[in-house]
Amino acid sequence: SSGINAEYIPFEGRLAPQLNNNQKFLLEHKKANLQPVTKVTYTFDPMKENVHSLRNFMFFWNTKKVKATNIKLVTQTKIVDDGSDPKVVFELNDGRQLEIRSGNLTELEIATIVNSYLLPLVKDEQAVETISKGAAKAAGGKKGRK
Repeated sequence: SSGINAEYIPFEGRLAPQLNNNQKFLLEHKKANLQPVTKVTYTFDPMKENVHSLRNFMFFWNTKKVKATNIKLVTQTKIVDDGSDPKVVFELNDGRQLEIRSGNLTELEIATIVNSYLLPLVKDEQAVETISKGAAKAAGGKKGRK
């Protein structure tokens, strides 16, 4: 019987289906926080084939929920006709710029890159307040469900 146990790994828990790229993108969208940014500039040539991912990203990052993370954020859209590749430039509070050339990237890849750079720069004080309020509600809600 020991040989059988070594080959068989018992299943525990629910095996959820793998998330597709759209679902992963929406998870990144939920995490979005533009607090460390002063200005966002989207530049693209609408006649190019590789512009769709940037335009979709731009749409989702201009929703009320994302904009609420930084009310003073300036958003600029430059539409050019010079055949240049699409790009987005984030001007940060500390004077640095994050430029992403998105010609060969998907929406998910752009969102992941943006969040990986911007989320660590979010100020702790606001994050602590948000977590403490949310944690109190979440803890109360979880106890009620069980």
